[in-house]
Amino acid sequence: MAHFIERFTDDDAGNSLIDWMVLTAGLVLLGAAVVATVAPTDSAVAVGDTAIVAPINSGV
Repeated sequence: MAHFIERFTDDDAGNSLIDWMVLTAGLVLLGAAVVATVAPTDSAVAVGDTAIVAPINSGV
């Protein structure tokens, strides 16, 4: 059993995969935070743009 534990702790295979998974998860969470921050103001901008564009489209 001691040999198994020693071999397990010395094995480096798969460590880079875990690093990439943690990095990818961090980027996904960062993207979600940005979307959650920008999304509420996005609709306000769209309403303001509609008020500006509507007279142009109607030919006024």
